[in-house]
Amino acid sequence: NVSEHTLDQAMEAFEYCMEQGWALDGTLSQSSAQARDLWRLREDISETIARFTPYKNDISVRVSRVPAFLREVDAIVSSRYPDFEIIWFGHIGDGNVHLNILKPDALDKAVFFKQCAEVSVEIFECVERFGGSVSAEHGVGLLKKPFLHYSRSAGEIACMKALKQVFDPRGVMNPGKIFD
Repeated sequence: NVSEHTLDQAMEAFEYCMEQGWALDGTLSQSSAQARDLWRLREDISETIARFTPYKNDISVRVSRVPAFLREVDAIVSSRYPDFEIIWFGHIGDGNVHLNILKPDALDKAVFFKQCAEVSVEIFECVERFGGSVSAEHGVGLLKKPFLHYSRSAGEIACMKALKQVFDPRGVMNPGKIFD
């Protein structure tokens, strides 16, 4: 149950987003059943686009910078590969966005993933310019390990290594996952 005051605040925020052009449409659920249906739509996105062999990336920037960031990444990808289609979703309200690039039907899968890996470097450079993170909710791990420097300074990485050393002096917890 949401208080009248909270609902009014949410509507004001939504109206502001509409006025800024950040949202084109929206729905406020009128019942618990409708709220469940709306969440199911969100949760089914990954499954729905799976047949298009998406190249996925989990990145984040400050909420206030999301609209400009999305525009810039769209421009980067479309300038390099105009046939690539981007599906954005995620937790845009906290700056955590899921970038999904869909494979064109006629493009070989290996070529597609190679091209996506190449354009990802430019995307991570964009993340750096926007002061964001190359990894949002899913952590760094092996895939993002080579790109950590785009969102963390040398000093921050050194601090992270030192903290890992404190809690894992023998290097037995997830060896090599983030640090060599």
